[in-house]
Amino acid sequence: MLGIVNSKTRHGWRLIAVAAVALGLLLVGVHGAGAALGATAGASKVKQVDIAGFAFKPATLTIAKGDSVSFANSSRVSHTATRGGAFDTGVIKPGKSVAVRFRQKGTFRYHCMIHPSMRGKVVVG
Repeated sequence: MLGIVNSKTRHGWRLIAVAAVALGLLLVGVHGAGAALGATAGASKVKQVDIAGFAFKPATLTIAKGDSVSFANSSRVSHTATRGGAFDTGVIKPGKSVAVRFRQKGTFRYHCMIHPSMRGKVVVG
């Protein structure tokens, strides 16, 4: 019956709308201000920070707004690249990598949550 709206139908549409918004946020990669985890598309470039032993190499990386940084763990232990409120790669196991896209200009200092003495910086121009 077209045109008839009852409480079950309205409730169903609300659930669909909420699910669509949640899916949209997940696909966009909302993980804080300035940076977003996930795949990159378009003309952005991907630069790499190697996690070797207990250091981020290079310690300072300069990129353009919209570029991504791939944090590649070539060490034998797990690490993270974390900037509270901006991005957190989560645990990166040996041999794995996680990309972070930087959408705002600024200087983003980060560290490893597992090994706090490990520090690095991404400068977005």
